[in-house]
Amino acid sequence: MLDPTLLGLLAQTENDAIVLPAMQRPFVWKDDRIYRLVDSLLRGFPVGAVMLWKTASLQRYRRILRDIDTDNAQVFSYETSNNESKYLVLDGQQRLTSLHVAFKGTYNHRRLFIDVLSGDSTDKDPGDEYYDCQFLTETEASSLNNANNGKRHYMPIQELIKINPVHAAQVAHKKAQDLGLDPQETERIISTYLRCATILGSTKSLQVIVVDDDPSQVTPLEEILEVFVRVNSGGLVLYKSDLLMSLLDLKWNDIQPQIQTLVKQINQNRPFGFTRDDVLKSLLLAVQSETRFDNLVKNRKQVEKLAEIMPSKMPAVKTAWDRLGLILVDDCKIYSERFFRGGHNALLPFVLYLSKTKNLTNENKRRIVIGIYMSIMSGIFSGAEARMGAFSRNIVLSSDDFPLKNLARLVKRQYGIDSLDKLLRRHLDLTLNIAHGGVTLDNNPDELQRDHIFPKSKLEAAGYPYETVNHYGNFHFLRANDNGNKSDKPPHEWFRRPGANSLYTDNDLNERLLSWDLLEPDQFENMIDVRGRKIRDKAEKLFGLSEQDFNALFTDESS
Repeated sequence: MLDPTLLGLLAQTENDAIVLPAMQRPFVWKDDRIYRLVDSLLRGFPVGAVMLWKTASLQRYRRILRDIDTDNAQVFSYETSNNESKYLVLDGQQRLTSLHVAFKGTYNHRRLFIDVLSGDSTDKDPGDEYYDCQFLTETEASSLNNANNGKRHYMPIQELIKINPVHAAQVAHKKAQDLGLDPQETERIISTYLRCATILGSTKSLQVIVVDDDPSQVTPLEEILEVFVRVNSGGLVLYKSDLLMSLLDLKWNDIQPQIQTLVKQINQNRPFGFTRDDVLKSLLLAVQSETRFDNLVKNRKQVEKLAEIMPSKMPAVKTAWDRLGLILVDDCKIYSERFFRGGHNALLPFVLYLSKTKNLTNENKRRIVIGIYMSIMSGIFSGAEARMGAFSRNIVLSSDDFPLKNLARLVKRQYGIDSLDKLLRRHLDLTLNIAHGGVTLDNNPDELQRDHIFPKSKLEAAGYPYETVNHYGNFHFLRANDNGNKSDKPPHEWFRRPGANSLYTDNDLNERLLSWDLLEPDQFENMIDVRGRKIRDKAEKLFGLSEQDFNALFTDESS
């Protein structure tokens, strides 16, 4: 029998009567979300609902986390229920985990402490937190208590919830005497003790909805999966990939921890954020499957067949992602996620090629470097899942050498790009990355901003056309605080006095392929011509290909 009180839900979580189905994603709430949840409970606010699926059928599940460590990626192990009745969480994982962490567990090795003198609404907006909660160590709490001269006093909330509500006022009054509190402060601490002592007995703060509570009416698994997506679509974004992973998990028991481990390994010590879905798509391509999750989840038998053959591709796919990471950093000189405009779909054909190619020649590595830039800069596969899948399965899989010409012709047919110059105009961030030989300015490429060298407003006022004003030769990367001070100052003035920061040196200009004479007011057209040529020279060096030969890649030999 389900106990719907918060105390009951926590107890049933500890006993693994309430668990998470394989389709649930990792816990993502930060500490501030947990503070707000506890504040809401202490103020008597409703905090939403949890939806549980009561089932005795064979299902894969994992335990709800007791402790959160944000320094370590979450990699889960899964178990299979042996026909005993369990409640699987369809909605409310974040709330249930947060409740357990707050009242039973830890967050980054710290317990939740509450300032027992907080809770006063004076001078606060209703949207503020009235109760001051923080995850602290005992030492940190003691230090805060000593530093606040009795104005604050932090105590572990896990101790306060154990107090018998009947004795809470008496215990609080004694604590007030020990702390030497005045009557108003004593009243406040008594209120906090009473709220904490009674908080877990509530059945009204968190609504509990149970699916299939009546064993005579069993909902089909396909409908349960659809319920899961629908109830979650208003909160954390859920994807059809969650359904696909759940269906694959029925046949490939370790798919989720294996992919989570792989993702952790390929991102380690690299400036990228490849995801579970990226790896899943690369596995699907490796078995020559469709990669559109919407289409796959419609055919459960097909997914079961995929689950039987995909595990054999894991070693090759892992090696491919590792090799790709090295190529991106060492050969492409790409050091930031900011350059993957449109996501990682652009990289999947290269992962597929690397997974099937044991001995990568220098020539094919060069083709891959050019292809990566061509794919990302053109956007040929961004938001075009079917096109990416068709190119990968129909062309990449059957090619001994990476099919760079095929890619170039596809880009030309789709977007009319037929030259290095036109490609550089498509993706200004990556073009500047080429100009710098890999952006490492201030070691923070994610924070840099792109802006015109000669002010856009002045050029437009002078009658220059859009294409000239926004030529890639007229852009550079600069720090955010520099950009805030830039306004429409002419470049020969601004580069010498960029606000509060030191002036730009000759080396700074050289890195941007600029010189002081090119910044003079009458040098705009010469500047974009000279600098544009220098950027293309840099591209030639990066790609190991002359501009003429690069342009020839787009030539249709049949014409």
